[in-house]
Amino acid sequence: MDRRSVIRGVTTAGAGVAAGALMAGGGTAYAAGAGGDPYVVNVMSHNADPTGATPSDTAFRAAAAELLAAPNWQKNPISGTILKKVLLIPPGNYLLTQPDSLLPNVDGRGGGGVVDGITITGYGKRISRIVYAPTANDTTLWTNYRRYKNIRISGLTFTSDNPTSSFCYSYAEDNGYGAQDTWYTDVEWRGDWKRGIGLDGPPDATTAGVAQSDLNSEMGWDHCQIGGTYSEGFLVTGMNSAATQQDQFLNYWFRDCKVEFKSGVFVKNVRGGSMNFIGGSYILTDTTKPGTFFQLTADASSRSDSVLRLYVQGIRFELRSRDHKVIHSRWTRGNITFVSCDDTAQHFQPFAPTAVPHAYDFAVDGAGGPMVRYVDCALMGSHQVRTGTAPTTSGKVLYDGCRFIDMTKATGTEGFLRWTGAAAPRHEIRDCLAGSTYTADVKYPA
Repeated sequence: MDRRSVIRGVTTAGAGVAAGALMAGGGTAYAAGAGGDPYVVNVMSHNADPTGATPSDTAFRAAAAELLAAPNWQKNPISGTILKKVLLIPPGNYLLTQPDSLLPNVDGRGGGGVVDGITITGYGKRISRIVYAPTANDTTLWTNYRRYKNIRISGLTFTSDNPTSSFCYSYAEDNGYGAQDTWYTDVEWRGDWKRGIGLDGPPDATTAGVAQSDLNSEMGWDHCQIGGTYSEGFLVTGMNSAATQQDQFLNYWFRDCKVEFKSGVFVKNVRGGSMNFIGGSYILTDTTKPGTFFQLTADASSRSDSVLRLYVQGIRFELRSRDHKVIHSRWTRGNITFVSCDDTAQHFQPFAPTAVPHAYDFAVDGAGGPMVRYVDCALMGSHQVRTGTAPTTSGKVLYDGCRFIDMTKATGTEGFLRWTGAAAPRHEIRDCLAGSTYTADVKYPA
């Protein structure tokens, strides 16, 4: 696809206009233009209502049907079916009231087949808007049931008008039936949701000796904005904790995003992992309700070591309540790293010295936890590690060149790093400031 003019269109008056804007970072380009382009399916051509006065489900479903129709398939695909056209959503506020109106919920293993390459684009967030207001509870705007791969969605705002609704349910298998390589660019989520994106798959049954619950991997969010509320999580990785193959759900990138939501959970990790969060502003805005950015669970009885990795760099966190957390981890091993992050924006508030924005459980499975590292970070309140009576057998908490802005001591009941049990976790503190004074380096055990 040509990077300089990915989508070309003409104005509704019929004048030819080539208009496209390529998002920074090599993401999807999206364009101004409507009708007339043989490679564009426009929802307006199917009588979508851009005023939002009437539902546009029928129009969106008709546009998706045209997009996926056999005459629009390319020859000699790399895999599955590769389309010739992209789906365009012009400026407006479109009301959808029925589940799966964005794309049809068709089983890729059945008659639908795998579609390798889907592009849905608007004119920019808040310019092209979709409001999901289903009449039924616990529904999903679009379902990827082991069918769609290499998905690009850009330039759109999605708003939920029902707090039991979810944006996307993605169900993947091995043997080519996987939801893989999905990228969101300049997309915004607003309103109250149950889940943003839930990643799931079948249990560990096998077909021809191959475990089936696989893929749901390589997904990215570039310059996106996550607002609203998420009772279960914006991104839920692994919805079946007993399915060991869901540890193949891995490789996620959030780049320069505004994660400024009211309450709930941003990322809930049940299976899989290898998650990267680079740059951006992360704020919890509702001071009356709890919220957590990273909830790393111990729901699964066993986990694959290779995916237990969380990397966070260059993010400014703002926590406006004592009940707000950056991270609550119950991982029993793995690696968690924060580099050049700052969560001290509200340290002047009365609640700040009693806040525990970062909490780790080293007593889930014996006396072990992940290797936790903070480098060049400014940190509010205190950090807590849950321990028992036995010495730490794995895992450690390390602070290098950090500032503990609310504390004058590095460790202990009145210090920055605290623990709940009789045994201290392995920890190390070097070249750090407690308040405005350098604290002595600490290494335990020495």
